[in-house]
Amino acid sequence: MSSNFRVAHKKSNGNLHLIPKGDFDGNSAWELIHLMREKYDGKGRVFIDTKDLREVHSFGCSTFRCRFQQGSVLADCLFFKGEKGFEMAPDGSKVLVVPKGRGCGCNGDCANCSCGAKKKATEIRKKT
Repeated sequence: MSSNFRVAHKKSNGNLHLIPKGDFDGNSAWELIHLMREKYDGKGRVFIDTKDLREVHSFGCSTFRCRFQQGSVLADCLFFKGEKGFEMAPDGSKVLVVPKGRGCGCNGDCANCSCGAKKKATEIRKKT
């Protein structure tokens, strides 16, 4: 295991949330799989937030995907949050990515836009 790898976890509304932090290598993948098996009770969904992962090694991703298939979590119950989830996600799981800079999501159409989307939308319209 990478000496800087840790996984925080919590249960919320029947779902398991895992927040790995550090470098994701083969040993880190094993640790994440074991924690998931230990904490998942077969109900709800499992969310893995990738925002605090620094390096995601291909061997770690391969190990995770391979060992995941032998576990108790179904792929359709597994959700990755963040861009790095695309590297890690086993077939059948989902990756959730929130667009950056969208603020309130108004696309700049609010009369009193405080999120900055109005300015960004204007800049985008000018570029096209």
